[in-house]
Amino acid sequence: MDNTPELDRKSFKCPRCNTVARQRWNNQSTLGSLFFQILQHNFLDYRSGIQDYQQTAISRFLESFSQRFPRVFEGTFPEEFSISTCDSCQKSSFWVGGEIVFPKRILVDEPNQDLDEDIISLYTEAANILSDSPKGAAALLRLALHKLLIQVGENGKDINQDIKNLVSNGLSPKIQKALDLVRVVGNNAVHPGQIDFKDNRNIALNMFKLLNLVSYEMITKPKEIEELYEDVIPDDTKEHIKKRDGLA
Repeated sequence: MDNTPELDRKSFKCPRCNTVARQRWNNQSTLGSLFFQILQHNFLDYRSGIQDYQQTAISRFLESFSQRFPRVFEGTFPEEFSISTCDSCQKSSFWVGGEIVFPKRILVDEPNQDLDEDIISLYTEAANILSDSPKGAAALLRLALHKLLIQVGENGKDINQDIKNLVSNGLSPKIQKALDLVRVVGNNAVHPGQIDFKDNRNIALNMFKLLNLVSYEMITKPKEIEELYEDVIPDDTKEHIKKRDGLA
């Protein structure tokens, strides 16, 4: 199910708490009424504790304020301004012209923490600009792929050749396809191509998933297997295995 935040949508994945929750909406009109009601209620509490002769002055002020307030409010908040408030975290997101302006939306999963720090930095930077520039995010992820291939032992001079080398060494076909997807899409972001990122942001969005998938298969899974092997297999058994495989 698509839980992407959209203007006036009743529920979506909150950009503040990352929970799929119901959203309560306010726009310029409803916010103006809400703020004025709060002001009136505050003065109602205040007026209950003061002398009668002061009530007239307060009434005049509220009447004058009620006439000026709409113009001031409309001049401060544009007509296309909206606020969504999450029922889960009770925090608000701010929208202008149908787009979230605060907080900046990061719609992707966290980067694989087994990636090198410079790759994680590129991934995070790409995530931060994804909403504003899918093409820029794709270009950064192509650079992240370049560095990922270096991390797994290739020289990084030619991404295409690096993938070819990995294939010749037994790389899984599904990982090869994932690598080529990131390579080709990222290349189209760097150089004029046939991929329209403006009309299809999901292309860039899926590149994050692919990069995490590749890094899990090529880095995390072997690491987990190696750690399990070291923890579980007795040392004498390891020696027998090495002799069996001609490594001792």
